[in-house]
Amino acid sequence: MLALLRSTAPFDAPLGPTSAEARRWLQDELSSPRYHAQPGLLERLQEWLGRLLSSAPSSGLPSVFLPIAVGLVLAVLVLVLVRVLRRDVGRSGRGRPSGVLDVPDVPAEVLRRQARDAVARGDWDTAVVDGMRSVARAAVERVVIDDAPGRTAHEVALAVAPRFPTEATALLAAADAFDAVRYGRRRATEDQARAVVALDDRMVAARPQRLVAEAAG
Repeated sequence: MLALLRSTAPFDAPLGPTSAEARRWLQDELSSPRYHAQPGLLERLQEWLGRLLSSAPSSGLPSVFLPIAVGLVLAVLVLVLVRVLRRDVGRSGRGRPSGVLDVPDVPAEVLRRQARDAVARGDWDTAVVDGMRSVARAAVERVVIDDAPGRTAHEVALAVAPRFPTEATALLAAADAFDAVRYGRRRATEDQARAVVALDDRMVAARPQRLVAEAAG
């Protein structure tokens, strides 16, 4: 406290201030703006709503407009908060939609080789992830599906399955394994890893079927 009083005292003030002088210096210091935080958004909104409610009877506006106005303000506030939360969660990396493949911008053959290498060294998790990514990248390269960003593993499986109907069950199983490893923090089994890599190999060798609409055209 003494240091605070000395830092606020004028340069020509006596070193031993009286009680009145000390009290005045302390009041001057505590009145500084740096000790008073600016009100936040919620506080300002609450203050604005309070003024709106108190002035409504004298404003001449129909009373039905008041709850509508308050509802609109609250809706806008909720929208802003949701967007802020989504942005913050996105930055933290913890809010990515479950199953998003986030396929690297490399050829399918590179991903396929990585998956096979992972199987060879017993890294089942990597084999599942890169194997499913290889399936998706190969489907784009063969123009089976378009290169739409943000697809989930199950969306890829459902989009590819009509062109490879005999692999529909295996595609969904591979998507389940991908989600469990990539987002569910579960470990893949050897059977899952080998099944995803084998699925990728079969689809490379298979010829995609034409859809009914394409055949009719």
